[in-house]
Amino acid sequence: MADKRIRTLTEKLWARNKYTVMAKGYEHYKNVSTALKNAQSNEQLLDVYALLKDTLKLPYTRKGMRTTLEHMWGYFKKQATTDEKDLFVMKRNELGNTEILSEKDIQSIRTYLLELLANYPSDYLEQSSILNPNEKWNEVYENK
Repeated sequence: MADKRIRTLTEKLWARNKYTVMAKGYEHYKNVSTALKNAQSNEQLLDVYALLKDTLKLPYTRKGMRTTLEHMWGYFKKQATTDEKDLFVMKRNELGNTEILSEKDIQSIRTYLLELLANYPSDYLEQSSILNPNEKWNEVYENK
C-alpha cells in the first residue's frame, strides 16, 4: 500500500508537469497518467517519478504541442476576446513545419500564454512547468 503523502506529492508532481509531457506526445501523457492511476505501492510511485523524469527529457513535438495548446486554451476561451483568440490561433499555427520543436520554437506562444494568464489568472496553469521552464520540474510542496 502506498503512503498517502507520497501519493499526494506524486499527484502534485504530475499536475505540475502534465502539459509539458503532453507537449512531447499524447502517448507519453497517457503512459504517465496510466502508470500513476495504477500505482499501488511506494515502489510503483517511484517508477512513475522515473517515467516522468525520462519523459521530460524527450523533445517537444508539433502534434503534441498543438494538442497541449488546445487543452490550455480551455482555461481562457470563455473570457478571452475574439482578438485574443485570433492571436492565439496565429501563434499556434506559427509552430513551424518540423515535427520536433525546440524551446525557441515555442517561446512566442509561451510568452502569449503568460500574458493571457496575467489577464485571466488560473492557479493551476500558473504552476505548470510548461509555462515555467526555468523552474525545477520536480519541486512540489505538501502544503500547496
